Amino acid sequence: MTSWHVFVGCFTEDLWRHFPRPGADTTRPSRGIERLGFDDVTGRLRHDGPALDGLLSPQYVTPHPTLPVLYAAEFTRPGRLAVIDIDAAGRLTRRAAVESLGGMAVAVTVDPSGGVAYVGHLDDGAVTACLLDDRGGIAEVQAIVPASGAGQSGTGERFAYRGSGSKDHQVRVTPDGGALVVTDVGTDTVVSYPTARKAALPLACVGFPEASSPRHVEFHPSGTVAYVVGEGDATLYVLEARRHVPLRIIGSVPLAPAGARAALPSELHLHPDGRTLFVGLRRANVVAVLDVDDSGGARLLGHEASQGSNPRAVRVSPSGRHLLVGNWDSNGVAVFAVGGDRHPRPVGAPVDVPSPSSIVFARAR
Repeated sequence: MTSWHVFVGCFTEDLWRHFPRPGADTTRPSRGIERLGFDDVTGRLRHDGPALDGLLSPQYVTPHPTLPVLYAAEFTRPGRLAVIDIDAAGRLTRRAAVESLGGMAVAVTVDPSGGVAYVGHLDDGAVTACLLDDRGGIAEVQAIVPASGAGQSGTGERFAYRGSGSKDHQVRVTPDGGALVVTDVGTDTVVSYPTARKAALPLACVGFPEASSPRHVEFHPSGTVAYVVGEGDATLYVLEARRHVPLRIIGSVPLAPAGARAALPSELHLHPDGRTLFVGLRRANVVAVLDVDDSGGARLLGHEASQGSNPRAVRVSPSGRHLLVGNWDSNGVAVFAVGGDRHPRPVGAPVDVPSPSSIVFARAR
């Protein structure tokens, strides 16, 4: 498979109701989800324009495992989960949207069986299970972790990142479907729950250094190692895992380039061969490249300029030939070739995409 639709979840203008707009803001708001066409042989990427508008900052999107359906976490108060159909030409149609029982839906993940979509919330730490029907629609919404009450539910209130309880940044179902892993930047923990459809006691809880702000998680294919990036301390943490469930920290790798004044890790993605890990570093505007050995240990190989500013989305193509990086502040998606030496090299100029935040590949049928 060489031809792909690429869907990019983007921020819309409503984002600035919750955050103070930077004085030197260079972002351009999207109208929702943007669509691109991608050739995974040549690395050619073209922007086909807005695929779906009318959404409120659908900054994180993920596909159904078997159906031509996307799910978008709408980063608003109250949070929402949108169900979006993909037709044969790659056109999107919003089928439905439901409130997700929390504020600022920041991430969504779907169980490998396709039966449940889980949503995490940055505002108040709520984690919800959205039961899916056989067409990928939402049949019921249930709380796994109720909203903490520490969030700010008013649409005009500014968001406080720390100091007010749990704040999820990512939710991921483990590859075997046995657990739901939640990164909590508010309490510096990573908590794993059974993939139940109702409230349940955690399977494991791992504490991280104060103010490390564990942001995103990735799984080693062995199931015995997991990786978490600390947004607050620019560190990759290596964790012992059992069936992909993180149990304890066993190592750490500083990620910031030498001489960098600041580096804020965003997304991380493991190459399909399981040997190379890529991490976006905002402020430093680079992608960190790490070697992964057979046991899952990681060491820093180097950095590559992200070809823009504020690399928020980092995603390897399904073949492993290319790496796509979404640079939020400079409104572009850059393509890199990943060769035998595993060091990414730019392919052409970045493609103009307003406020990119997450990237999904979908087969062009």
